[in-house]
Amino acid sequence: MADIDNDTLMVSLQAVFESINRFEALLESETLSDPENITELLMSYDEAFKVLSTVYKEQLAKGADLPPYAAIVKR
Repeated sequence: MADIDNDTLMVSLQAVFESINRFEALLESETLSDPENITELLMSYDEAFKVLSTVYKEQLAKGADLPPYAAIVKR
C-alpha cells in the first residue's frame, strides 16, 4: 500500500465515511431512479472504508498522533 501521511489518512477516512452516509440516505430516497448504480458505488466506498479503517487503527496502535477512531467516525 502507498504511504500516506496521517493527516491525509484521517481526512480520507472521514470523507469516505460521509460519502457512505450520503449514498445510504440517497438509497432511502423516494426519488431515486437508479438504485443499482448507487448500490455499486456504495459497495466501492464500503471497501475503501474497510481498508482506511484498518490502516487508521494500525497507526493508532503504533502511537500515531491521531484522534480516537470513534471521534472521527460517529455512527
